[in-house]
Amino acid sequence: MKAQAWYHIDNDVTIGPTTLEDISSQIRIVGGQSRLVWTKGMPDWTEASSVAAFSQLFQSVSPRVSSETHDRTKSNEPSAAPTLVQRLRRELTEYFVISAYLYVCFGSLIFYKAAILRGHGIEFTSLFGLAIVKALVLGKFVLIMQALKIGENQNRADSLLAGILKTSFLFVVLLITLSVIEEMIVGYFHGKVGRAVLSEIAGGTLTEAFAVGILMLLILIPYFALRGISLRLGDGNLWRLFTDRG
Repeated sequence: MKAQAWYHIDNDVTIGPTTLEDISSQIRIVGGQSRLVWTKGMPDWTEASSVAAFSQLFQSVSPRVSSETHDRTKSNEPSAAPTLVQRLRRELTEYFVISAYLYVCFGSLIFYKAAILRGHGIEFTSLFGLAIVKALVLGKFVLIMQALKIGENQNRADSLLAGILKTSFLFVVLLITLSVIEEMIVGYFHGKVGRAVLSEIAGGTLTEAFAVGILMLLILIPYFALRGISLRLGDGNLWRLFTDRG
């Protein structure tokens, strides 16, 4: 008989489907600290300590172990300054990675367009500088929306695939909206009217705008797929999976 699928939230990240035994092991590791859990048949997310399936677990966890774990964690807690520095370094690294990824995608499209036009005898000036600017701007928007946890608190019980597709589509809509707003603001300070700015975005036609949206979706799906898998596997495990031998 197939085991019942459970989900739990650890550090604001939804983990699952997994088993009751696996969640119990995670709770024991942290010294009996409760967490939100959910399985089919439950109306909403509930503290594990209030779920009958975990009641025996919380009765068996020793208060002394919990106290020792708390003291050990407190004694090893880093100072505020290193934590801020590490967080800043991590965010800058993530910003560089997503911007570099977007630049490679945009640059490849520009190179492909230039190759086709030159094949027809049309000279095309490659706008790789513009690709860098757009990659940095969109990378900034992506990080801001991730910091606001947009899309992460919705449909926690969704499958990984459904979550990737929903998040990618949501980010495409928001990125296009924010890009249009930014272009309108920049155009305003340069004395351009709104209609003129809109005519310059994505070639000024609905067909080209739709094509840009599809391309953005195809670009973001691999990014959020890797990010979703990384969150499910745990911090650093995906990178070790790619780099470890054997």
